[in-house]
Amino acid sequence: MRFIREHKLFSLLITVVLILSITMIISYKTGGRHGFFGDMLQTGTTTIQKPLSNGSTSVKNNVRSIFKFKQVAAENEELKNEVNELQQQVIKLTLKKNELRQLQELSNALNYESVNDSQNVVSANIISLDGSNWFNLFTIDRGSESGIKKDCIVVNGDGLVGKITETGKGWSKVASIIDESNSVSFMVLRDMSLIGIVSGDSQGSLSGFMLDNKASVMEGDSLVTSNMGLYPAGIKIGKIRSVEYNSDTQLKTVKIEPSVSFKSLQKVAVII
Repeated sequence: MRFIREHKLFSLLITVVLILSITMIISYKTGGRHGFFGDMLQTGTTTIQKPLSNGSTSVKNNVRSIFKFKQVAAENEELKNEVNELQQQVIKLTLKKNELRQLQELSNALNYESVNDSQNVVSANIISLDGSNWFNLFTIDRGSESGIKKDCIVVNGDGLVGKITETGKGWSKVASIIDESNSVSFMVLRDMSLIGIVSGDSQGSLSGFMLDNKASVMEGDSLVTSNMGLYPAGIKIGKIRSVEYNSDTQLKTVKIEPSVSFKSLQKVAVII
């Protein structure tokens, strides 16, 4: 007993070896049939194997989950790339659609009565602004090589845009009618005897006054160029938004909504 207490591990191994040897001998003698001792041994073995088997299954499941997560993440990344490509295609198609619309508007611009057969029209793209949010001053990509000169009239499908102030080879500067430096004479389309002067405020709006302070203009009246000064007659300018009488200047003043959207210009036509 003293030997066993002093050599516990060795004694345990000897015991296990003896039990296994006895089991093998009994199994050999009984031709593989389990007796009481064999059944106990089989029960003990199964008890030990079961948690080991469960642990192995759990590890396998975790490993599969990791690989599956990586696969899902890869598929997710692939879908994101496809969505980005589709968004880019939508943007390109939208730009093409807008460009087509502006080309159609420019085509309509050629139908102005002021543009006769003796006049040529050059279409151009806007390539830069003067730095403001509005298109009061901007540059186009056509210039002297296309016959454009200073004071040529610039329009688009919605109406009057402005005039050329400078030009060179491959470029021209445009001052639109919403620029403070630009004044345009107009007449009321409903009654062309009603005439006035309009100028821009560089904030996207137009304001002006009637030459006759008793002119019967009203909100909603459409205004076109009058052929007085630089601009030929019949080009749309905008609609009257409000009418007031200024007792200090004794003038009937008008606020005008421009026909042209000066926040989304891309193409214009220059009458040469």
